[in-house]
Amino acid sequence: MRRGLGRGHSLIVIGAVLALISVPLAWRKAGGIVLDVSTDWGFDGGGLVMFVAAALMLILVVLPYTTETRRFVLDRPLAYAALMVVAVGGLVLALADVVGGDEEYSLMPLDAPGLWLAILAMAITTWGVLELLAERPPPP
Repeated sequence: MRRGLGRGHSLIVIGAVLALISVPLAWRKAGGIVLDVSTDWGFDGGGLVMFVAAALMLILVVLPYTTETRRFVLDRPLAYAALMVVAVGGLVLALADVVGGDEEYSLMPLDAPGLWLAILAMAITTWGVLELLAERPPPP
């Protein structure tokens, strides 16, 4: 029976919550002084994939606490690793869309706080998944 979250699960929760917070923030900004300001957010393309994967990671952390035995069949490090790969893949797709666009976007942290927060969130989530993969399995 698992008593607490543990380091890996805690890092995953922190990273997933930061990823969810990053999506409604600005991910890129174009224009300004002469042109109209054009701002995009994370619900476009790959950001939506990252959002869904982060939400599923949170659900996967909480789900074992809804049972009496505190065990759930999908609460395994490989399930978290698969969701992390999907989330990071969504972030990479979003980055490719931002960098490969026709317009000149400002990616400075003050102009694109959501993008930078998403990158930080995925780094923390990856750290948490690596912690889970390095843990010894609990005794049966």
